[in-house]
Order: sequence, then C-alpha cells, then structure tokens
Amino acid sequence: MNTSDDDKLIEWNNELSTNYIVNDVFLGLYLILGIFGNVVVIIIYSFRMKKKKDDRYFIPFLAVMDLFACASRSSLELAMNLNPVNFRGSEMCKALWFPTNVSAVASIFLLLVIAVQRYLKICRPFGPQMTLFWKQTFLTATVIIAVGFSIPLILYNDEIEVKNSSNDVTGYVCDVDVERYYGTGFLTYTIISIIMSFGIMLALMTCNVFIVRKIYIQTKAKHARINQNQTNRHRVSSTLPLVLMNIAPDNSENVSVSETTKLNNNNLTNSETDTKSIRKMSFAHRYSFMFMAIGIAFIISYVPRLVVLTVSLRDPKFFGKLSTVKLAFVAFTREMNVVNNVVNPFIYGFFDRRFRTETKKLLCHQSRD
Repeated sequence: MNTSDDDKLIEWNNELSTNYIVNDVFLGLYLILGIFGNVVVIIIYSFRMKKKKDDRYFIPFLAVMDLFACASRSSLELAMNLNPVNFRGSEMCKALWFPTNVSAVASIFLLLVIAVQRYLKICRPFGPQMTLFWKQTFLTATVIIAVGFSIPLILYNDEIEVKNSSNDVTGYVCDVDVERYYGTGFLTYTIISIIMSFGIMLALMTCNVFIVRKIYIQTKAKHARINQNQTNRHRVSSTLPLVLMNIAPDNSENVSVSETTKLNNNNLTNSETDTKSIRKMSFAHRYSFMFMAIGIAFIISYVPRLVVLTVSLRDPKFFGKLSTVKLAFVAFTREMNVVNNVVNPFIYGFFDRRFRTETKKLLCHQSRD
C-alpha cells in the first residue's frame, strides 16, 4: 500500500470514528467507574472486612472478574471505535478478544453460582449447603468453563478486510468474521451461546422468584408472631391489676402499681426485642436483594445484544448492510454488556452498610494523605 492509500485509509477511518463519539464517552465512563469501583470492592471485602461471612464470600471473586471484564472490554471497544477500519493484526485481535471473552463468561457463570447458593441458604436452610470445598470447586469450574467456551472464539475473531469502493481503499476490522465462518459449526456455537445465555437468565429469575417468595413468607410469619405476642402481652397487662386486687385486697394499690410497672418494663423490653428481631431479619435478607439487583442488571445489559445477535443469524451479511449510524447503535448495545461489570460496586454500596462505612474511611484516609 503506497502513501496515497494510507492517507485515504486514515481519512476514511477518521470520518467513521466520529460516529462513535457518544459511544466513546460512555466507554470512558465505564472504564473509569468500573476499574475504580471494583478495585475498592476488592480492597474492602478482602482486607478491611476481616470477618469472612458466608454471604460475602463470592463478592471479591466477582469483583476481580468484573474488573478484568470491564478493563479489557471497555479498552478493546474503545480501540475499535477509534480505529473502525484501521485495526490491523490478526494475532493482536485474537489476543485482545480472548481475555475479554473469558472474564465476561466467568462473571456470568459466577452469578448463577451465587444465585444457587442464595437459593439453598434461603429456601432450603435445613438441606445441603455450599461448603467451602464446593465454593472453591465452583469457582474453579467457572474459570474452566469460561476458558473452554472462549477458545472457539480464537478462531472466529480475526482481522477482517473491508472495501471502500468509492475511495478504492481497503480497511481492517477486528471482530467475528461472520461471512467467512458462516456455516454449521459457527451457527451451532452461536445458537448454543444464545440458548445458554437465556438459560442462565431464566435460572437467575427462577431462583430469585423462589427467594422472594420465601422471604415474603418468613417476614409475614414473623410479623404475625410479633403481633400475636403483643396482643397477648396487652391482655395480660390489662387483666393483671384486677387479678392482683382479688388476690391481695389489703395491699392491692401498692402491689398493683409495682407489678404493673414491672410488666410495662417487660413489654417495652419485649417490644425492643421484636424490633431488633425484625431488623436482624431484614439485614440478613439484604444480601439476597443485593444479588438479585446484580442479576437484574446483568439481564438488562445483555438482552439487547442477544436480540441483535439472534436477528443477525439469518443473514451473514447483516452487519454489512447497516448504515454507519445503525452500526454505531449496534456497537452501543454490545458495549452495554460492560454495564453489568460497572454497576456492581454501586449495588454493594446501596445494600451493604458496612461496605459504605469502610469505603468512606478508605477514601477519607487517602484524601488526608
């Protein structure tokens, strides 16, 4: 390629890259917030919360996967947007896509493991639970599955040549070469990926529905017991002075006042105990709702991409027929996958009071330094 062709390619590339300015702004935010948020999560949950609670076990591991997924995916998508037709190098393309795919798939499968763990703890508390051995086993299996599932994409991700007939110049794109590999093997892999993704979403929703139902039943029963206890205490406090007057008429006033005072104090203590019991129960369920929110964020961020992928299966030239504006929108739906890895630290901060407290201490300490 001579200098003239290089100039044409750079001019074409710069012209197309302007269509992705909005995408680039979002990717920059994803990159900054995702890296900062997940690093804070890893520091807080791994080093500042020394009590290794069962509810928090998977959070540091999920944060590590989210960190790699966010950093690799946002950086790669940003590079692709800045070089929409000037991304050269087949080996580099494959090398950059592989860790991106592994971290994203591992993060998704770990969400499923967490959902199952929460289901067993809330809905089957007296049944078999995830011991430390099984947690470590599932973590290892998650990474192995992610690597195995991403290996075929090493073949499919490649440097793709694109022609500009008006300028008579050839550009280069780093993506899945659909037209080249469109066939039984590629379609089978893609369909399995789509079915597996929707299957995980269905499993997450099913587990969460059962968990919400169980929490509702437990909370309703707890309130019913407390209300019944309060009613019984009220009846006793109402009838006790009359009973005491019948038993000890000579000292009825003193005895009645004394016993009534004790009973009122007991009622107050029992009421405070009931309140603490409800708060403790609500705190125990905070982690369940927290992981539900994370699962919902995953579903919202991945559904648009899966819809586009499903539609494109009918035509191997689907993306080649789209205008530059539509291509930018399709790229935006793909980039939304990163949202799943970015929002989790904010969800932790919303639901976990201890995490908020420790984060404030950490940031305030750093600002003083």
